[in-house]
Amino acid sequence: MKKLLLGTFLLAAAVSYAQDNGRTDIKSDLATKVDKNGRTYDSTKNWNKGGSLSVNVAQTSLGNWSGGGTDALSANAFVNLYADYLKGKNSWTNNLNMQYGYLKTSGLDGRKSADLIDFVSLYGHSVSSKMDVSALFRLRTQGFKGYTYGTDADGNETKTLNSNFFAPAYITLAPGITYKPFKNFNLFLSPVAARALVVADDFLSNQGAYGVDSGKTMKFQLGFLLNAGYTADITKTISYTGNLELYSNYLQDPQNIYIFMTNTFAAKLTKAIAVTWNFNLAYDDLYRPVEGKGPKLQTQSILGVGLLYKL
Repeated sequence: MKKLLLGTFLLAAAVSYAQDNGRTDIKSDLATKVDKNGRTYDSTKNWNKGGSLSVNVAQTSLGNWSGGGTDALSANAFVNLYADYLKGKNSWTNNLNMQYGYLKTSGLDGRKSADLIDFVSLYGHSVSSKMDVSALFRLRTQGFKGYTYGTDADGNETKTLNSNFFAPAYITLAPGITYKPFKNFNLFLSPVAARALVVADDFLSNQGAYGVDSGKTMKFQLGFLLNAGYTADITKTISYTGNLELYSNYLQDPQNIYIFMTNTFAAKLTKAIAVTWNFNLAYDDLYRPVEGKGPKLQTQSILGVGLLYKL
């Protein structure tokens, strides 16, 4: 499974790279006044900033419809911001990815369908044209309460809290090296990555959720980290952004690799309207969604049509 995921990610990067239409890396971005995504900036300055905002909404309303179905309302918002810095041999890249989705169907309470806050900051000092000595900071959590839904013996809907803001949260600080074999792609490796697993919700921490000791709100981890990132224009109208994280905790079952992968495809239909597809997957050996059962691969797929605004 792990080899397959890594192979899929690298294959997507290689295919997109072959198009030679991708976003240039930070050094190339700052060397020209207009990058290949059309962003303009003052090349005499050290900072390159930007991002995108995407919103899509869908409503289904039925009246005596013979085909069946139910009224529904869904909305999704995606925000991606970046700020890149370069001066001499020193570089500093920062990226914030936020997602939120809401779903309301007839007869059921509204509920979130997506919720992610992911901030990555990477400092590098160049030692060659393709390699930096680096330090990475990453914070990943969600912004709102999440629930597992079910039904009781009478058929009534039940819900049980399974996540909250900073419950869980993964905070990583890691020294290492960054390898940049070609533009738009970077591979960060650290053999001594420190990570704090935070569950700052009493209801969840008392259950020992997400692997913390029962009643504790934090668990320290030390392990090996691989983080790969790729961003490119596959064609003139289709762009791809992906990130893959693999983590092995030396302190507990190092053979069980933690996996978190995000993939975002955007196809522009007009200047302001685009089709977006976000596909995320995760595997955490410490997360048991069903009591008494083992961990399972987690997947999330969101496809929508809506407004896409470049910041």
